[in-house]
Amino acid sequence: MKFSLSMKAALSCAAVFLAAGLCSAADPFLTSPDADKTIRVYLDEGNVLRVERNATEVFQVRLGLKSDKVNYDFSQLKLRGQLPSADRVTLVSEKYTAVNGKRSDRSFQMNEKTLVFGEGANQIGVIVRAGSDSFSFRYMVGGSGPVEFQGETTAFVFPLSDGFRMQRRVTSYEDRYIAYTADELKPQQGGQGGPGGPGGFGGPGRGNRGGNNRVRNWNYPLLFNSADKSTWGLLSETWFDGTYCGTYLQSEVTDKGVTFTTHYPDPGEGANQGAVNPTTTLPWRSPWRCVVIGTLADVVESTLVDDLAPECAVPDTSWITPGVASWVYWAYNHGSKDYQIVKDYILLASEMKWPNVLIDWEWDVMGNGGNIDDAIALAKEKNVGVWLWYNSGGKHNYVGGGPRDRFNTHELREKEFAWLKEKNVKGVKIDFFESDKQSMMQYYVDILKDAAPHKIMVNFHGATLPRGWSRTYPNLMSMEGVYGAEQYNNHPFMTDPAAEHNTTLPFTRNAVGPMDYTPTAFTNSQNPHRTSHAHELALPVLFESACQHMADRPSAFRALPESVKDFIAGLPTTWDDTKFLGGEPGDYVILGRRKGDTWYVGGINGKATTREVKFTVPGKEGDTFSYREIADGKDVDEQFFYDGKVAPGDARAWDISEGTAKAGDVITVRMVGRGGFSFRFTKK
Repeated sequence: MKFSLSMKAALSCAAVFLAAGLCSAADPFLTSPDADKTIRVYLDEGNVLRVERNATEVFQVRLGLKSDKVNYDFSQLKLRGQLPSADRVTLVSEKYTAVNGKRSDRSFQMNEKTLVFGEGANQIGVIVRAGSDSFSFRYMVGGSGPVEFQGETTAFVFPLSDGFRMQRRVTSYEDRYIAYTADELKPQQGGQGGPGGPGGFGGPGRGNRGGNNRVRNWNYPLLFNSADKSTWGLLSETWFDGTYCGTYLQSEVTDKGVTFTTHYPDPGEGANQGAVNPTTTLPWRSPWRCVVIGTLADVVESTLVDDLAPECAVPDTSWITPGVASWVYWAYNHGSKDYQIVKDYILLASEMKWPNVLIDWEWDVMGNGGNIDDAIALAKEKNVGVWLWYNSGGKHNYVGGGPRDRFNTHELREKEFAWLKEKNVKGVKIDFFESDKQSMMQYYVDILKDAAPHKIMVNFHGATLPRGWSRTYPNLMSMEGVYGAEQYNNHPFMTDPAAEHNTTLPFTRNAVGPMDYTPTAFTNSQNPHRTSHAHELALPVLFESACQHMADRPSAFRALPESVKDFIAGLPTTWDDTKFLGGEPGDYVILGRRKGDTWYVGGINGKATTREVKFTVPGKEGDTFSYREIADGKDVDEQFFYDGKVAPGDARAWDISEGTAKAGDVITVRMVGRGGFSFRFTKK
């Protein structure tokens, strides 16, 4: 990313732009570059940033940062100037090609201005950007030498009338996104939630509340909407280069609004390993705090988290090959210890024409007729790429499952990545990070940097939220950070809310980056599910992940009708375009994703009742398509799937039809309760 002035020049020139030359408080100091100037940013009393969309206030930002050198109390700091000068801004305009994700060809335009506060050595800059559907800012501190940051008072203040959908603070980012009003965020007695389950997930009950007070700590991203639902937004953070920690939000409700204040990680994260306060060397720029602002389509289709990140740091990306994988874990927790089970999944991948197999934990102690070398040899014979699971190891987690302790230092990483390359292993799934402290953020970056020269792709599990790394290091194919299909293994809570939960993810977690939900389970694991077969089939279209791991056992996939097999066998995992076609979080969702000239459309029902929904066929004007529709059987309802009465190969489970359509046509589809549908539109 390129800025108008270097940090040193920016802060040294601040005195040139005195307060007398600034815009009045009645005028925005920054607007979006579109003709309508949709996003306007003001600087109000107390140096509070106020953000408007279409002349209506969306939220305010209170600034605040503290280091061992200076406490930057913005309410007391004097505004010294704006860079560039008050009568002009810098247009940041970029085009780039993404190796993976929701859109290949990307471009954006944002206006940028830097505000400079304080005097002398106490000066601090705030870089602010406004796009037609976005707002972002970051801190900029000059000087030289080491510095320790000791906290933030950065806060986002929303109107009391807004609604929110958020995930409570758990370091694994594995929880539901629950809808709240301001009244429901106020602390009160009662409303105690059930006991925490695996991954820190709350027990049954809408509130997921612990103790006698309602939850106040929240993970990014935060989805919000105005009372009339004319404006939606998604708040997150991006650009993490190892010089800062990840943060979370703490809520407070007053008569002035709902305030979310930024907080550093808790000391106990990562088994008490790593410092809470980040340290680095000046000069320094913070991560971006970024907000998509607009419609639900703007939220779902946005690439803002990647757009703000540094450009690609991997010179040659030709070896990075996204694709579907069979996955040895969901049906057999300890399956990777058994060569015969692993062999079956390798054969499944070959039969389904999936390019990969993921061999999960305990592959280092594989037996029953073969070991990991035998599995790799068989995969090579069948032209199936191998991914291997690892424990991230070190003292930061208590999980003993292995292999572990292979990546904790540069020397260990070099040794293991060299071995993996020698064995022709394509990728690694690394698990159990359990912290957002600076040391762990640096660990993510170090792994990606060291893996790339060895041509190893990476998938992080038990991990933080995507924070722009997929653009800088496109060998990062996916991250978990989601309450996904593996939770059916852990406890029964996922059974009831899964359908509704699934409809929230395209608007929240998956909107900020790749998400390894491990979808598509037609049969039951340790605990049953109530989602229909067509619901499950739609998930790998709705959920974006460059390495898409299919969860079910081989027998389930082999039993599918040939047309359903054909749909999954040819399914892409990285897309040229993504379109929001309908829905609302917690209700239903329909997305269209394009690969080449082919559009895939997936839809799911978050409710327990049958309904009809409509969507507009995507594509360019004049495009004509032949299509195949795969929906739930006409005589099947939700109870059939919950009771296990309809197997994946049962003709009653499916309603499969074909036809033709033009871009712009409106198609009506029936969805059973907790059901879904999938379309493949092939251009004629």
